Amino acid sequence: MSHQSEGEGSAPTPEELRVRIEHTREELGRTVEELAARTDVKAQAKEKAAEVKEKVAEVKERAAEAKDQAKVKAVEVTGQAKEMALEVTEQAKEKAAVLKEHAAEVKEQAAVRAALVGDQLREKAAEIEAKAPKTVRDGTEHAAAAARDHRGAVLVAAAVAVAALLLLRGNRRRR
Repeated sequence: MSHQSEGEGSAPTPEELRVRIEHTREELGRTVEELAARTDVKAQAKEKAAEVKEKVAEVKERAAEAKDQAKVKAVEVTGQAKEMALEVTEQAKEKAAVLKEHAAEVKEQAAVRAALVGDQLREKAAEIEAKAPKTVRDGTEHAAAAARDHRGAVLVAAAVAVAALLLLRGNRRRR
């Protein structure tokens, strides 16, 4: 056995040849495995399927999170809507109470004014009656009797007239 190195042009020893062959075999084995893996369509399909399944699982997870967030938001918005509805209802009740009170005041004022107008009408009617001839007095008595028979209708008409005047007057003041 000679101890010459490979670089000096001498032939390799059998031991060196065995090491080279072993090294080449290992390299060749790795290359064959890589080529086999590249040409193994079934294995590649399985890998791709596993990747797709993983992505689907991620998407499902994100969808579930979005669904949960939507539920939370829906509960929150529903609560806010209920609160707002209660507030609006309460405000409406308050305004209705104010309007009812105002209507009662207007009704009372209308009744008072209707009574005053009725009194004034009776006075004027008495004055006119005193000055009117007998045939006119007879007609007036007939009209007065009809008004007495339908006193409620006359009072309602007077109240409506007074209320309308009050509302018109109030609108003019606001302008």
